[in-house]
Amino acid sequence: MFESEFAGVHDAAVVAAIADLTRAEAAAAARRLAAIAELRHRRVIDDDDPRTFWACDWWDCAAAEVAAAMNISSRRASGQMRIADALRDHLPAVAELFRRGDISARVVGAITWRTQFITEAPVWAQIDQAIAKRAGRWGPLSEDKLLSAVDALVFEFDASALIRAKSAQRTRDFVVGDIEDENGVTSVWGRLSAADAAVLKKKIAAMVATVCEHDPRTAEERRADALGAWSHGNDHLPCACKSPNCPARQANPAPRSSVVVNVYTDQATVDNVQRSAAQAAPPESSAPSTPVTAGTALLSGTEVMPTPLLAELLRDGANLRPLCTPAEEPEPGYRPSSKLARFIRARDLTCRFPGCTAAAQVCDIDHVIPYPLGATHPSNLVCLCRKHHLLKTFWTGDWDLTLRPDGAAVWTSPTGHTYTTYPGSRAYFPDWDTNTGDLPPPLKPQTFDTGRAVMMPRRKRTRTQDREARIKAEREQNSDPPPF
Repeated sequence: MFESEFAGVHDAAVVAAIADLTRAEAAAAARRLAAIAELRHRRVIDDDDPRTFWACDWWDCAAAEVAAAMNISSRRASGQMRIADALRDHLPAVAELFRRGDISARVVGAITWRTQFITEAPVWAQIDQAIAKRAGRWGPLSEDKLLSAVDALVFEFDASALIRAKSAQRTRDFVVGDIEDENGVTSVWGRLSAADAAVLKKKIAAMVATVCEHDPRTAEERRADALGAWSHGNDHLPCACKSPNCPARQANPAPRSSVVVNVYTDQATVDNVQRSAAQAAPPESSAPSTPVTAGTALLSGTEVMPTPLLAELLRDGANLRPLCTPAEEPEPGYRPSSKLARFIRARDLTCRFPGCTAAAQVCDIDHVIPYPLGATHPSNLVCLCRKHHLLKTFWTGDWDLTLRPDGAAVWTSPTGHTYTTYPGSRAYFPDWDTNTGDLPPPLKPQTFDTGRAVMMPRRKRTRTQDREARIKAEREQNSDPPPF
């Protein structure tokens, strides 16, 4: 299709098709949000139901259905539900523009976000009409200008609902990772209190000063490595000059870190890396070194690690621990052994619910068929994040999970739709046979235990009460006039 559909079409017609299809795309997105709003209104019931106090409540159940249907995370699905609610309940005129394709999903997202603190129905009606008259011209605006355009109307109709800039102290944050990070490096940024930042700056400067003058790294690289060494509990930066007589290395030997970070790779990659390292010229030689051959390595199961970095870890003494093939017979007891747990986490890499990307290291290992009816066996164990573990365990009758011997997880939703997720390791290590054999039959037919609900973690307030309290707090903070 991409080579032929527009091959003989005039330039003007191609541009017209782009415009028409952009409108059609917006209209389709509007219909999807209308469907999401309808599902949310059918699923999420009033606070009178005791299950609204469950940690995994009605909203989470609806978000799970949306997430599976769209193959996105539950968090993103929840955001889509908020947008859908705003369009359906508060912004019908804006929703109509969206339905016609007159405004984009980007503009709609900005509108629903910046109006979220409005609480009174008359104000909603006024601002809906005001935005609808102007939003058709907002498409070309930059992100900042778009938000400012919405804010101007919010301030006009309900100044207390304006999302104001937070005080300096409330903007403190620390973030690790960005979607645009390159393989092998991870962005780290944040805002600290002035006192903490001053201490950190002095600490890094002191650590950088511990290397010898022949350290080959740039000042920027040494500062970054000093922060990494500090995170391992070191009070100095190990020198990288490689000289056996380095005074800095002799005075400050690199201690072992107590922090464990898993790197998954296959034996072929390890063999290639070690072979290349053995053939490489010594650091003191001017002969060219042998490049490390390609391979696959995953840091914590979610981030691809370049093989040169893997080679550096192995050279620095990283422990190699091969994954053991699980025994054919089930293990005794409820909790899997450490060997079996490592196998399950390496096989799955992430939570196995559709669209969920929670790393296996932070997931629970769950019995698909509850223990003791189901055995502690790799064909009955999957990684599930806590939210989806609660969903599967306590909302019995809504979601059904079947695990195949090869690790494929088949989910059946409350509406009968099926979604299959595969072990994450398949994408990176296609030659790894994850088939662990058929599961021994259950001891007796499964029955729903009505006492399960007693063990469900509970909220102190319902989700609705929490949201109302947050909005009230924001509006009260905004009650003081801005310093204009």
